[in-house]
Amino acid sequence: MAMRVSTFGQSSSLLQQALATQAKLAEKQAQQSSGLISSSYAGLGSDAGQLVNLEVSISRSNSYISASEQAVTRIEMMYSALGSINDILTEARAAVTAVASGDETDTLQSLAQSYLEDIASYLNTRYEGRYLFSGSETEVTPVDLENYVATDLTTDNTDYYQGDDTIISVKAASDRTISYGITADSEGLEKALRALSYLANADPLDTDELSDITDLLIEAQDAVIALQSGLGFKSSTLENIIASEEDFVASASEMTTDLSSVDIAAVAVEAANYETQLEASYAALGKLNDLSLLDYLR
Repeated sequence: MAMRVSTFGQSSSLLQQALATQAKLAEKQAQQSSGLISSSYAGLGSDAGQLVNLEVSISRSNSYISASEQAVTRIEMMYSALGSINDILTEARAAVTAVASGDETDTLQSLAQSYLEDIASYLNTRYEGRYLFSGSETEVTPVDLENYVATDLTTDNTDYYQGDDTIISVKAASDRTISYGITADSEGLEKALRALSYLANADPLDTDELSDITDLLIEAQDAVIALQSGLGFKSSTLENIIASEEDFVASASEMTTDLSSVDIAAVAVEAANYETQLEASYAALGKLNDLSLLDYLR
């Protein structure tokens, strides 16, 4: 039925109201379905900028957490390697003491060579395809004993070392960079290799030097223990930073939820109200379309 001129104005106004109500209903239904205020930043109004900033900060913190966790794993592996080296040095000192008490020197030299190779193996530890004691030269084997022979107990000798002097670090937070790397030419490790190489290759072995060798092994062991202690401190520091970053991510995530999410129950009530209004609007439109001039004159 064609709309009468007499009811056109009222019908147009009611239709516009109905369309507006229908749009609001569709919005509430979408929110009810997704749980989000809007599927785009544009629909968040003035909160969009704050939400973007929070999401960027969360992403950055997650990157810090991932990098720090990886560093902690590397530290744990280095700590373990140094612990094994420390055990070897304890055995080496005991072996030297035994020879000083009258045991055969041939056995000692054989043991020294074995200890030397074991320490080199620990210093050549790899994790995820990278050597841990090579500085930044992570693809280069740090210790090569092929042409290494220490002939002097008192002179530093790092001819075995193939890496560089870079100390690896990790950016653990926006304002925190933690250096944690150890290179195989560090003082204690160099002394350990020097003492054992000299002991293994001395020909003949002068038993009068055993005291000097023992002193050098003690210095090496003390330094290795200090390196271990430093790694433990770095690991603890990183774990504290990780916990702090995780707390931030949790808080920021709650804020993003508050900014972008809706109360499903409240939205369901609003949607029902809009649906009722829409039904009433269409009912009113239907009645207007059925009115005639005689209805106004009665």
